[in-house]
Amino acid sequence: MFYQIQDEITEIKLEDINPERLNVGIITLEELEQCYNHFGFSYLTVEECKNDEQHLHGTLNSYYDYLFGVIIGINPGQIIKVRDRIGLYIKNNLLIIAIIEDKDDSTRLKLLDLLEHLNLSKITQERIIFGFLERFINEDYTLLVDIEADISEHEDKINERNLAKDFNYQITEIRKKLLLLDNYYQQFIAIGEELEENAVDIFREENLHYFRIFSSRATRLSNNTRMLQEYSVHVSESYHSQLDNDLNKIMKVFTVVTTIFLPLTLIVGWYGMNFTTMPELTWKYGYLYVIILSVVVAIICIFYFKKKKFM
Repeated sequence: MFYQIQDEITEIKLEDINPERLNVGIITLEELEQCYNHFGFSYLTVEECKNDEQHLHGTLNSYYDYLFGVIIGINPGQIIKVRDRIGLYIKNNLLIIAIIEDKDDSTRLKLLDLLEHLNLSKITQERIIFGFLERFINEDYTLLVDIEADISEHEDKINERNLAKDFNYQITEIRKKLLLLDNYYQQFIAIGEELEENAVDIFREENLHYFRIFSSRATRLSNNTRMLQEYSVHVSESYHSQLDNDLNKIMKVFTVVTTIFLPLTLIVGWYGMNFTTMPELTWKYGYLYVIILSVVVAIICIFYFKKKKFM
């Protein structure tokens, strides 16, 4: 599907593309294999699109008279499991988007939304590229706010001692999301910088600021993501600190109980020897004496530990 943009947006066929006018196309990987030679693209770029190897983030590289790269997209609802991959070709007056993998058809919807809201009186190739790429990140501030709220909720549960049994799993999932998001934004920072560099000289100098604006937005999102990563680490450390504190309290109780029973164990061992010369063996109050002695020793120990604030 190709569009020619001038005073109006017109859907055209491949053979109707006029290199003197601004053209945008969105095609499948199969269609790319059939028409790459028509645009003068290297087959190596097609092979890169067909490569199933998973990368954390995409790239954009300069060729003879065009730019090519593979962009990794995310689904905000399923950041870890669902990722889109698209091939991006940028030539003078031409933007080709090749769909490699996109289960929810989000890339095509982004392009259609862009075409629907274009201001045709001020349209340039740079503005179209900026508008398309910007749609990959324009809703991510809300996404990061939601993740921050999720981390904050976990922190509140730690303070309230109302933690779920799978807390570690939940906080690990959040940290995985943030790592993927950081890589996601880093790719757009690199892409924005490559576009601004204008290595193949296809953009107008006065319009390069669009790419600088895009890079700045991606950088701010990356910085926010890294702050959330630090926040999640802090919350995780607070959780483990609380576990250590609870364990210390339990060990303190065990230590106090053990210390109280140590002298009682000594008494039991002492009077369990049954030597014939022990006077308490024949004393009629010997059994009661040992009981009272044990109780008094236990009371003294408890009083001492309370006074020292050990219990």
